[in-house]
Amino acid sequence: MGIVNRLRSFYEARIAPTVASFLSRISPDPNIYTLASPVAAAAALPAWLYISPVASLLLIALSLLLDAVDGAVARFTGRVSPLGSFLDSSLDRVSDSLYHATLYIAGVHPIIVIAMLSGGLIVPYLRAKGESLGLEVRGRGFMERGERSIAILAILVISIYNLQAALALALTAAVLVWITVVQRMVYIAGELRR
Repeated sequence: MGIVNRLRSFYEARIAPTVASFLSRISPDPNIYTLASPVAAAAALPAWLYISPVASLLLIALSLLLDAVDGAVARFTGRVSPLGSFLDSSLDRVSDSLYHATLYIAGVHPIIVIAMLSGGLIVPYLRAKGESLGLEVRGRGFMERGERSIAILAILVISIYNLQAALALALTAAVLVWITVVQRMVYIAGELRR
C-alpha cells in the first residue's frame, strides 16, 4: 500500500468523521462541496495570472480539500447517492483538467501538460471500467489521483522558483502517469483472462 493510500486510510478513519461533523453543520448537502471544488480550481487560473501564484496554489489546495470532504459529508449525513457519486467522478475530471491548465499557465511545456492530463484521465477510466467488470483496481499503479494531485502542487510550487526543475518533475510525473496506465491495463487484462 502506497504512502498516499495509507494517508487516505488514516484520513478516512480519524480525520474525516470530525471534519464531516463540522461541515455538515454548514451544509449537510455533500453536493455543495462537490460543486465548489471545480469552482475553486477554475478560480486558480486567473489567480495565477492576475493576483499571485500563491493565491492560485491556495485555491487549488482548497479545491482538493473540498473534493476530499464531499464523500465524508455524504457518509456522515447518510446522503450517499448515485447522483453524488456521478457528480463527484465527473467533476473530478473537470477539476483535474483545470489543474493542468494552471500548469500550462505556470510555464510547463504543453506537450508535458497534455501527456500528464491525458494519462491522468485514462487512469480513473481504467479504474471505473475495471470495477464495472467486478475487479478491485484502487491502489494499482504509481500515480493515482492523490499522487497526481501532490505532484501538480509540487510542480507549481517549484515553478515559482525554478522552471527547469519544475519541467523535470513534470516530465517525471507524466512518465509515471503513463506507467500507471500500463500497470492498470496489464492488471485488468490479466484478471479478465482468468
